[in-house]
Amino acid sequence: MSIFPFWSQLEPGRRFLYLLFAFLTLFALGFGIYGYFWGTETVFPTVKIADLYPAEAALFTSEPLLTPLHVKVNAYLVSEQYGVGNMQLPLWGSGVYFGVLALAMAFFWALISTFKRIPYFIGVTLGMLWLATLNLDLLGIFAETGRTLLFIGLAVLGITSYLFQAFWPRFSLFKRFGVFALLILALGSALLYFSPLPAPLTMYHVVQYGTLGSFIASFLFIILVAYENLHGLLWFNTQAQQPQRRFGLLQFVVISFLYLGNLLLLFLNQTGTISLDFAGIDALLVFLVSVVTGFWGLKQRQPQYGRFFRFDTEMLPLYLVLALLTFLNLGYAFLMANDPMVQAYRGAIVITHLAYGASFFIYLLVNFGPLIKQKLRVYKVVYDPRRLPYFMVYVGGTIILMLLLSVSNFSVYVLSQAGRYNYLGDLYLQTEDKPLLAEQYYLEGQAAAFSNQRSSLSLTDMYHRANLRTQEMFHLRELLARKSSPDVYLRLANLFTPGSDLFEHLNVLQEGIKKYPDDAPLLNNLGLLYSTTTFKDSAAYYLDAALLHSNEPEVIQANQLAFLARHSFTQQAQEFAVKYQGEYGPLQTNRWAIALMNGAADSAAHSLIAPLPDSVLTTQTFAHFNNVHLQRSSRPDSAALLQVEKLLRQEQNEVFAQDLTLVKAFELKRLGQPTFAKEALEHLAVNNPKTAGYYYDILGQWMLQNKLHSAAANYFARAADLGYQDAKLHSAVALALTGKPSEAAQIALEAANATAKPSVRKAATRLAMVTQMSTSQAAEAPDSLKVPFIQLRSASLPLEELEQIASQITTPHLAPAAALPLVKRYLAENDFAKAGQLLQNHFPASFPKNSLKSEANALVAELWWKSQQFQRLEKELPTLYFGPQEAATQPYYLALLAQRNKKPQAATHHFNQLTKVAPWSEIGQLAAATFFINQGKDLRAYDLLLEAMEYNPASVALRKAYIRMAIRQGFEKYARQAMEPLAPLVSPAEYLSFKNEIDTLQQQAASQAW
Repeated sequence: MSIFPFWSQLEPGRRFLYLLFAFLTLFALGFGIYGYFWGTETVFPTVKIADLYPAEAALFTSEPLLTPLHVKVNAYLVSEQYGVGNMQLPLWGSGVYFGVLALAMAFFWALISTFKRIPYFIGVTLGMLWLATLNLDLLGIFAETGRTLLFIGLAVLGITSYLFQAFWPRFSLFKRFGVFALLILALGSALLYFSPLPAPLTMYHVVQYGTLGSFIASFLFIILVAYENLHGLLWFNTQAQQPQRRFGLLQFVVISFLYLGNLLLLFLNQTGTISLDFAGIDALLVFLVSVVTGFWGLKQRQPQYGRFFRFDTEMLPLYLVLALLTFLNLGYAFLMANDPMVQAYRGAIVITHLAYGASFFIYLLVNFGPLIKQKLRVYKVVYDPRRLPYFMVYVGGTIILMLLLSVSNFSVYVLSQAGRYNYLGDLYLQTEDKPLLAEQYYLEGQAAAFSNQRSSLSLTDMYHRANLRTQEMFHLRELLARKSSPDVYLRLANLFTPGSDLFEHLNVLQEGIKKYPDDAPLLNNLGLLYSTTTFKDSAAYYLDAALLHSNEPEVIQANQLAFLARHSFTQQAQEFAVKYQGEYGPLQTNRWAIALMNGAADSAAHSLIAPLPDSVLTTQTFAHFNNVHLQRSSRPDSAALLQVEKLLRQEQNEVFAQDLTLVKAFELKRLGQPTFAKEALEHLAVNNPKTAGYYYDILGQWMLQNKLHSAAANYFARAADLGYQDAKLHSAVALALTGKPSEAAQIALEAANATAKPSVRKAATRLAMVTQMSTSQAAEAPDSLKVPFIQLRSASLPLEELEQIASQITTPHLAPAAALPLVKRYLAENDFAKAGQLLQNHFPASFPKNSLKSEANALVAELWWKSQQFQRLEKELPTLYFGPQEAATQPYYLALLAQRNKKPQAATHHFNQLTKVAPWSEIGQLAAATFFINQGKDLRAYDLLLEAMEYNPASVALRKAYIRMAIRQGFEKYARQAMEPLAPLVSPAEYLSFKNEIDTLQQQAASQAW
């Protein structure tokens, strides 16, 4: 502390207080810096408004009868336009202000109690006025029209200070501060306790009203340091030890003129006298430098105030308190985005520094001009004038100040009043149910200062929350005429809907870009707006421009991906999806969507979505979640299913319920729980009549993949009846496989005539031709017709004709599909050699793992079992690939092998697995039922037969087995109910024979019971 020679002479308590308030002053400065950079964004945050665009993707693809089928799902694309969110008043800032203000007030009252009598009474008067500006009685603890709280505060603080000043002068400043801190703590605690408002709003009330007194204190402090920069320039010119290194009068005059000229230009710009694009040295930087030099100058001018104050014990702490209040108040104005209050501070700095700086400059030239010319160290005697007394600096400065205030129409006062109206509007916006008083204060602030953007934005925010679109739009247009900004253009543009107000919407954004050509949010929004029109080149241009100027490139990149994918720029979308890497949510979401649309996984993204931070979805998190869980490459994961169920339980996610339930059904299917997946889709169909056809079509495709052709035909028929157009072609395929060629041909032709899609028309026409072809026609047909013909007629054609047609197929990728029906025929006739040879020829080890390979492997397992190659089956079965449609194969043969090896526990495990993953499997369910009956688990056999029959109601074998089991269990009523649907499925003779069998079983059961 050698630079402060007085420091060692101070008592420890006083030194602690000085350090404390020096730290608080630096803290207030940091508070102001934070508000300067992030205040506006805090109060009026720039938000990104996400929009969803569904893009078609394909899942569960299959090709029955060479007809491409897939489940259509929505892969959601996310685009984000910029907007300005609702006004967010940072009440934490008022809590900080309140705490520091309380400490400053305690220190001020403690400090003035150490003053001499006249300064003491002046200080007490100022302290009382400061306390009065808080308007504590308006809280309504006592009568709002009285002054009870004010009198209590004045009495407690005033009497205590007088006791210290008059009767207890020996008390140290530290002890006095402790007493006043306790008193203010007690008063503040009582205030918070008895106030009808919550504690944060009570503090908010004190702060909002207290800013007036703090501004007055700040203005006095600004005057105190107003000429210190010139004092610093004088020191800089004359401080060198050697005269030849000092500057003379000319240099001092030039640098002073530059400084004062900068202030003059700032003043003229502020008053509108001139309109120059002149930045100069910012007024706030000028003030910051003057505060630093003022601390040094305060010691220098001690001869002028020495009769009343000592520098180290009175003026220095007073300086710290005033600096603290100034930085605190200015920082709070920045934090609250109170632009008129900030302008008032800037104006106060400019006019005071110009007025008192000019007066001090004259004072220096008159008194010390010759000495400066002689390059003497004038700064040492600057407060020892010989011609013009020092007080004339303040007299002349005050005269110039009043002149400048008059020229500016007292703009500092007007702006400070407008800023105060903003503070009061904010206060009553928080404390009133119907903020009529807040609206009035904002209107007053708007009327007081033409450039008051804060009042206008606060009003528009109020009208926006109240859905008063016309009033909001009026004030925004008025604000554009008064003081435009990119945010105002964003607000106004976002009030228009792209459809009905397209041209006005475009005009507002284009006008904003003319004024702010490098503003990325405006460019982005205009690009997105153009993307809804036919001007796709304009959309691409503005999105590229937004990317060039944006400090959030990932937002624009995500929008570009959405634009390209929506408008079928497939190749570019894929290239950009590879090029744009990053962890930004919408960017990842759109990459997933493009991968889904193209039927490929995005290898750069995670295999599964990360756990959500909470269970309430936003537009973007829903799209991401949906896209990731629809991705075909995603591995089955029970945790993912639990997450979907958790999301569905939240009422806030109701808007996404259909999509989430669909995702749940897909997850259940992946996890090998088809029964629950089927129930989820049927629930969706029953509860959503408008989209029921879509869900029935998905169920039909699932049934078709499981070779439940009759069930599939029923679902497709329901879907077609409900208006789902794609279901007609699907229904034709199912009917053809069911053995109803005439109906299939008719519906296929209807589908061809009803669609405008060439691919659908071609597939439907080909299907109609195949169902009506004869053997001779098939022999002459192209391979694309031979294959589905063989698939349809493989069971009914003579084997020689089937082999002849199959041998004519030469297309490499079609031959395996034609080979499978022939293999089934060989296996049915126990021709194992030909079946094995055909499988070996068409399905080598290198054959890709797809649905054909899965079906071929199922036939391989059947071949090994029937040909009694049990050891080979047991060894190689776990290595074979089986797709979802062949889910029953592996557990079925593993169970049979376990039975053969007399391992009942293993067989039980595999049969349980079989009944879970493949309830549609006729052969598997019958084998499982027989096994459980032999194990004495008749009820288990009954339950699985019931489930299997409900899943596959067209299976005659399952229905007969269930009826027999129902009779065995004594459920005659259920057996009779199950008999009714059997009649249409079998011939009359077969039905009569089975009915006689059941009657006999019933009689035997009745006699045994008797």
